[in-house]
Amino acid sequence: MIDIKYGLLLPWTFRLLAACAIILGLSAWQTNQWITVVVGILGFLALVAYEGTEINPTTKTYREYTSFFFFKTGKFEPYDSIEKIFINRSKESQQLYTARTSHSATFEYDYYNAYLKFSNGEKIHLQKTKNKAELMAVLRPLSEGVQVEVTDNT
Repeated sequence: MIDIKYGLLLPWTFRLLAACAIILGLSAWQTNQWITVVVGILGFLALVAYEGTEINPTTKTYREYTSFFFFKTGKFEPYDSIEKIFINRSKESQQLYTARTSHSATFEYDYYNAYLKFSNGEKIHLQKTKNKAELMAVLRPLSEGVQVEVTDNT
């Protein structure tokens, strides 16, 4: 089984709120333990939730999953064969404005996206990262497991 984690499910703002809720929930321990337990479980759930893709080359099945409390949800789908694994480069830009003068600054970032294409034409987005070498290291076990070379389109 080859497991490729895409990343955390919730953005950093929700994870920060979850951490604050856990801390505030601990303050209610003296008065009501159930509130602390419920808020603690929900906060921990928000902190550790992530998503990814699992591929089983022996049974030729895959699933895109969401993991809560380390329990993965998602249905396994069969596939005939994997046509290719490829990497594309994308640019993302962010424009920020100052508060008083309304001057702006634009920041551009290069990202590398990994995709898996099946023989029926379906594509799955595996991972997105700024570091190409790190992405190649993640894709190496998948490439060896399904005997398909990684195509670099960057």
